[in-house]
Amino acid sequence: MSRSVSLLEELAETDDAINLNRRGYCFFAGSDAGTKALERFGVQASSFGAGPLRRHDGSAGRGLAEYERSPANGFRGPTGLDLVYGPELIQEIYPFVTSKAQVMLHARRCGWLDAQALGRAMLTASGGQVLRGEVVGFDTHQGAVTAVQVQQNDGVAVSLKCDAFVNAAGAWMERVNKLLEAPPLPLKNEVHAKVILNDVQGVIPQTAPFMVWRDQVDLDWEEDMKEFLLELDDTATGGMVNSASWLAKQPGGQHLRPCGNGRVLLLWEHLHRHVPVPEDPEMPISDFLEMYPELCVRGLKEMVPGLGGYVEGLGKDTSVDGGYYTVMPDGRPLVSPHGASNAYVCGGMGTYGLMGSPAAGELLAMHLLQEPLPSYADACLWPRRSVPEEEVIDLLDESS
Repeated sequence: MSRSVSLLEELAETDDAINLNRRGYCFFAGSDAGTKALERFGVQASSFGAGPLRRHDGSAGRGLAEYERSPANGFRGPTGLDLVYGPELIQEIYPFVTSKAQVMLHARRCGWLDAQALGRAMLTASGGQVLRGEVVGFDTHQGAVTAVQVQQNDGVAVSLKCDAFVNAAGAWMERVNKLLEAPPLPLKNEVHAKVILNDVQGVIPQTAPFMVWRDQVDLDWEEDMKEFLLELDDTATGGMVNSASWLAKQPGGQHLRPCGNGRVLLLWEHLHRHVPVPEDPEMPISDFLEMYPELCVRGLKEMVPGLGGYVEGLGKDTSVDGGYYTVMPDGRPLVSPHGASNAYVCGGMGTYGLMGSPAAGELLAMHLLQEPLPSYADACLWPRRSVPEEEVIDLLDESS
């Protein structure tokens, strides 16, 4: 990931056409268990090369003297991680965060960017062209792919001769993999849904970072609503509305970030994780949980109490859209030769696909050109090579 961020910074160096920022990711916890988990994560992440871990607890009257605030714009700023202790210091940085927060872990060398601009910049730099259609088959000779058969969206069939083939089809990787008659991959597709909230109440400053609540939450339903949710649940008949489970405590992980023009993105992947995704998923997705915006607001008001004002008053301009996360069981990237002698796979990066794509693409090119590979290449191969158990980091509550 460090390599990938470096490549993004190189791309943004001239005029920052991709609108890259360095506001960081802020993880909050309000429990002793959460505090220990964030401390443990900070130590481990630092040991893996994320940079120094700094602690700020107000001792010796220094307050936040050594804490560097993230710039609202631009991609130059502090690296490493900062642990900030106590609601007083946390609210001095972010006044809108709950006084229940005991600790904040601020990962610094991260933020977000304009995804479409990144795609345009990469396409322009590569000199490539876009062909819109569907891969329907392959020509092979002596175990190598010689051509890819494509049915274009205009109905014209074309055969693309090639020296190598890369399967980077995201949620459709396994479908393409089967067309190539390659060994199966243990990929899993998950619904990735995001709420776009028009923050007319100005609860979240547009200069805020990416913010995550770590601990379990109670969604605080009224009694009559609890009865309604029990009746609404249709999982017994094969439906996707598991509303009875919403009465229990929910695992953490709900998060938000501003997205410009007074809007805020709200996400809580846990809420759709039970939804089965077919091997050949459809786009656009039509089956989001109808109550997903309210559930996100109820979950996130634990971290930002001001969002509670939207529980009963989500506007009609609040919308939901999304796609799919395609993940490997161990969460690591999949960048590897696979199948035919000149075929490769690139994907499985789930939540960090956009951020990791530059380094994944570079690593793939190194495989293709048979160049010396970086030290992290082995961790991305399939079949996997063993990784010591202590390298696995779980940032969230165990119930997640």
